[in-house]
Amino acid sequence: MLSNYKTSRQYNAPFVFLPHDLWGADSTQNSSAPYPGDNGDWTYYDAYLTRLFADMKANNMVSGVIWDSWNEPDLGTVFWGRSQQQYLQMWGRTYAKVRAAFGNTVPISGPSTSSEPSTNNNWWKNFASFVKTNGTVPDQWAWHMETGGGSMTGSFGGLQTILKQYGLPQKPVNINEYAVFNEQVPSGAAWWIAQLERVNAIGLRGNWLSANQLHDFLASLLSKPGAPNTYSATGTGYYTNGEYQVYKYYAKSMTGYRVGTTVSSDYILDAYATVDKTNKVARVLVGSRLQSGTWYVRLDNLSSLGLPTSGSLNIHTLGFPDKGHYGQVDAPNDLGYYAHDYSGNSVTFPIYQTDKTTAYAFDFALP
Repeated sequence: MLSNYKTSRQYNAPFVFLPHDLWGADSTQNSSAPYPGDNGDWTYYDAYLTRLFADMKANNMVSGVIWDSWNEPDLGTVFWGRSQQQYLQMWGRTYAKVRAAFGNTVPISGPSTSSEPSTNNNWWKNFASFVKTNGTVPDQWAWHMETGGGSMTGSFGGLQTILKQYGLPQKPVNINEYAVFNEQVPSGAAWWIAQLERVNAIGLRGNWLSANQLHDFLASLLSKPGAPNTYSATGTGYYTNGEYQVYKYYAKSMTGYRVGTTVSSDYILDAYATVDKTNKVARVLVGSRLQSGTWYVRLDNLSSLGLPTSGSLNIHTLGFPDKGHYGQVDAPNDLGYYAHDYSGNSVTFPIYQTDKTTAYAFDFALP
């Protein structure tokens, strides 16, 4: 845990700390494994937290930590094999001890459920009622989007309804696991980027690897010779895959400010767009949710960018190919320029999604 923390902090990344893993509830525990508060006894758990806090302080593992008390406690017996009532007691107890040990220096996220917030979700409603009355509201509302369905529009809307119903405050949203394994391709990355950006949520990709691979391959964004079956866990020679190139483009090229986008009516195609007036370029990143087909992207209010309300717009296209999780992709494919005639202050162009995994980026110059 300390090693992972130090690596994260080398790049100034915040570190979501999962103390349930250190406790031993990592999905591999047997049916007789103990949980905090069993039979009303908190002795072992209190001692565990006391030692853990001391070790964190002794190793300077405080700055940048986000405390995430328990992973997916709503998911049957996989990580939390007890009642929700016992979980809520653990939440309140842990919250108080973290605050006593670190004050507000270490933000607390939760409940990090496998399910989305919704008024039809009794687990979430019970949690909301408890933190309201107990005074233990998390600093970040956290849950996972890894079922292969749903959208941020729906889940974020469900959170807003619950917050209003229980009189709870707005807090940053942390989707600290998103995307199932087969969505971790260029098109899926672009789709998820657009989804998370729309509601201004923090996002952390799910890591579906295990054993040595769990701590290698940058959660399926990198590969190396021999992967996945005959590679050396300590070997080097890393190279990037297609999904990595999407995140690189998003992080490095999509500068300036974010502009509003709308997901397609079928929720299959989504887009993220930025305008950089300093470098005089606008960019649009587009991805489908693992489906092929033809869609149309419409850019409105072009005059707000200093463009005429009618004319011809020369749009540059990049394609981000997929060669599998372990296939090497060093850069996107430059697909050239195409001039689109337009009028009415709006331009429309097609997306021909002939496969399910390629993402596309479009950019055009500003006057």
